[in-house]
Amino acid sequence: MSVRKIRVNNYSVFADMEIDTEANVNVLVGQNGTGKTHLLKYIYVASKLDKSKVNIDFLRQYGVPFDKSNYPVQGYLVTDKEESSLDALYIPVKDMLTHAKGLLAMAEKYRDFPFDRTLTDIIKRANQWTLKEPTLLAKAILPHLERMMDGQVVVQDEEFYIRKHDGRMVSFTVEAEGLKKIGLLWQLLMTENIHEDMVLLWDEPEANLNPEFFPDLVECLLELSRHNIQIFVSTHNYIFAKYFDVRRRQADRIFFHALYSGENGVHCETKNTFAELEHNAIADTFNALLNEVYDLQVGD
Repeated sequence: MSVRKIRVNNYSVFADMEIDTEANVNVLVGQNGTGKTHLLKYIYVASKLDKSKVNIDFLRQYGVPFDKSNYPVQGYLVTDKEESSLDALYIPVKDMLTHAKGLLAMAEKYRDFPFDRTLTDIIKRANQWTLKEPTLLAKAILPHLERMMDGQVVVQDEEFYIRKHDGRMVSFTVEAEGLKKIGLLWQLLMTENIHEDMVLLWDEPEANLNPEFFPDLVECLLELSRHNIQIFVSTHNYIFAKYFDVRRRQADRIFFHALYSGENGVHCETKNTFAELEHNAIADTFNALLNEVYDLQVGD
């Protein structure tokens, strides 16, 4: 199951927009405030409803602000299998496994709980029982992840650890922020929450991750897409985005979507390669840096 098209009206910063998302991998770029996170959440919320009649109460529960003057929110998803439900997994920027112990019980108890459901949902899915034997999909990805975090994820009494290859047990509370992302991906594969014929939505997977791991992470995401998992990621990082072009195979179908502000709200430009984007805030900033370096070294 994959998302072929997204149409949104009066939602977040989007007045009226339609995006072609037929690619196996969809990379969202754009300045802050152009709605990248809200678009990912829209897909996630729509996957939980009847194909996409997005309910305003659901938007509140999943942390999506809206302007009452723009109500009602309208929109839809077009999928490749109209008779089937859409299975989507949303991974937020914020690390939640560090705070996992007792958090779900508190979420059920308190009315004004300060975390939206995207944050508690990921704890629920990561906290499920792990497989005795990894799936074929997991076996293709886990070696990359274990090399990056130098170990495997272990859950004890609702707390998450990384058991390093030398035997040390390192709590998520003290592990490096970037490695927590790798550990989360490892755990989601081992709980079979990432599986074939689904949609993976990941908000800024490169955040807090050492750039030396960007090629490995991109390889993992591309490999997942080759196992019939549609990938949506948002990013502010030039190197991370560019690696999708560098590491792609001829058969890999990748779309780059640049969200940008214009007349009547935010618009979207879609291209097959990162370099083709005309509204590319990441590349513009990177090129400005190169020009400054050139001027420092060469001068007038």
